[in-house]
Amino acid sequence: MIRIPGVLAQVEVDPSTDGMPGADLIQQLLNWAQMLALWGSLAALLIGAAMYGLAREGGSYGGASRGKTLALGGVVGAILAGVAPTAVNMLFEAAS
Repeated sequence: MIRIPGVLAQVEVDPSTDGMPGADLIQQLLNWAQMLALWGSLAALLIGAAMYGLAREGGSYGGASRGKTLALGGVVGAILAGVAPTAVNMLFEAAS
């Protein structure tokens, strides 16, 4: 049986971008990705609401259901885009 020394269990990590080449670019790309997610969520919410209202008034309950689903997807997308950075930081702190 192979024994792993106890030294391996004593690893310490302190995430930092100090001296990392391209750290500003990566942060900018993440900011843009979050903004795109928010714009996409807003578009889905608005288009879904319009589809829901128009289809419901037109008597197309299948279209109204698709519009409602699209609008709710936009809401969930916005929530996830907003909560994602906080959730990652919270989970990292909880695991530390």
